[in-house]
Amino acid sequence: MSRSILHALLHTGLITAAMLSLSGQTTAQTGTQTNTQHQGMHHQPMKVETKPFAPTAGASSTAVYDDLSNVPLWPNLGTVSYRVTTASPLAQRYFDQGLRLAYGFNHAEARRAFRKAQQIDPDCALCHWGEAMVLGPNINAPMEAEAAAPALAAVTRAMALAPAARPDEQALIEALARRYAADPAADRRSLDAAYAEAMMDVAKRYPDDADITVLTAEALMDLSPWDYWQAGGAEPKGHTAEIVRMLEAVMERNPDHIGAIHYYIHMVEASDRPERAVPGADRLASFDLGAGHLVHMPSHIYYRVGRYLDSLQANRRAVATDEAYLESIGTAGIYPGAYFPHNIHFLMASAQMAGDGPTAVSSAEKLQATVTDDAARTVPWVQPIMAAPYFAHAQFSQPDAIMAAPAPSDEFPFVKAMWHYARGVAQAKAGDAAAAGKEADAISALERTADFSGLESAGVPAATVLELARHVVRARIAQARDDNGGAIAEFTAAAELEGKLPYMEPPFWYYPVQQSLGAALLRAGRIDEAEQAFATSLTRARNNGWALYGLMKVHEARGDREAAKEAAASLERAWAGDPGMLDLARL
Repeated sequence: MSRSILHALLHTGLITAAMLSLSGQTTAQTGTQTNTQHQGMHHQPMKVETKPFAPTAGASSTAVYDDLSNVPLWPNLGTVSYRVTTASPLAQRYFDQGLRLAYGFNHAEARRAFRKAQQIDPDCALCHWGEAMVLGPNINAPMEAEAAAPALAAVTRAMALAPAARPDEQALIEALARRYAADPAADRRSLDAAYAEAMMDVAKRYPDDADITVLTAEALMDLSPWDYWQAGGAEPKGHTAEIVRMLEAVMERNPDHIGAIHYYIHMVEASDRPERAVPGADRLASFDLGAGHLVHMPSHIYYRVGRYLDSLQANRRAVATDEAYLESIGTAGIYPGAYFPHNIHFLMASAQMAGDGPTAVSSAEKLQATVTDDAARTVPWVQPIMAAPYFAHAQFSQPDAIMAAPAPSDEFPFVKAMWHYARGVAQAKAGDAAAAGKEADAISALERTADFSGLESAGVPAATVLELARHVVRARIAQARDDNGGAIAEFTAAAELEGKLPYMEPPFWYYPVQQSLGAALLRAGRIDEAEQAFATSLTRARNNGWALYGLMKVHEARGDREAAKEAAASLERAWAGDPGMLDLARL
């Protein structure tokens, strides 16, 4: 998961410890951990990194994780294995499963595996260490007070058993002991920093141990989640350069290490050179993995480098993998509530960029069925997730289908605004400029009257997105009236607003508006300006088939057959949809 709503919501108090307790992803004693969004190529990051929601968990929802009577040995979780001091091969297998699941960010299931290993061999020191480790913070969620006691108990038990373990195991346990404190008022930042410092010492003592190196890298990542690059993505922040070097060294020695690949993708995806993670992403995609988040992870790089078809396929496999997993454990908790919807959302966004309308629309419908009103009512940040399907419908659904969609509740104004947006685009496409204008007016009314403070405090630029949407609807109305000048003015305003949006994946706005501006400029005969707009679109979204089509039309307008042929070939490679659906009015 490329950006954590869990951290943002805990930080702002929008969800409670009870909602997260089932997975053990609970933090701190009283300290809080700040988080910043991925660094965009052109923008300052937003102040919190956000992802899909974590649903409320009732007391009974934890049962699947508390029950150790039938803990499956899941197949296809990778080959990572760390030998622990135990006489039980079965305890070793469950320990390895816990470590692999932790590397795949399924911390609740990882904890269950570590606890099963403890049940089989109560004297396995590192089995208790594993439970304590996954109860701590990670880049997608801080730690809450409710995890402090079980984490401390687990690491205390590990310390008691450590004398019988190997020196490397003892070193890991001693380092983790610095992450937790009996004092509930202990500062979380200081504890996390102490743990990271201790792990750096352990890594120096065992420089050839891949898992120790990866765990050290993660400890450093947790000190500044998602805040790894200066604006523009060229200059690293804090420990970033060191983390990148550590993970690259592990992948050079062990190119199949799922933890190293996973964390490396997160480290460089928001940089100005995400392509350096392509070999690892390709390798991860080639594995037959049963961990949905790891199946999904290559798409974080594929989307950034313009491999939308590969991103689509990765998320399609991830959704299927997660659905099979959720059939066995149910739908309670952070993994099904946050990571699973993220994969659906990413599948939809990838399909949109690749021109695969049927997949985009079907994914939109699945996402609408997955994210509930109760979730949006509890967690205001869910509104952008609920609203995203309207973008897919605006792009691919027929106007009559869009107009038949029921109105969302007035209590979700961001969602309501994007419903009006889709309707406005549909009516403009159908030639009813007056009706489309009413939808733009409805968006404007929501801009004036709705309270978006909950969204804005969670880092969602709601006001900017609504203003952008209104300008795009007005531009589509101008196009319907053959008013190229009006369309150019409105698309220019929308593109300027889009340029101010913080980096997000999938993006807050679903396509580069520069391609619409380019189409309007080309229709007005302003060929050079159109070419520049399409080029800008391609820098914002590499290998974007919509913009490649526009560029092809620019070359055709110039009479440059070779350049047009080259653009057409690029379009054919990038496009998953029907090429016949493309025309300038749809860009």
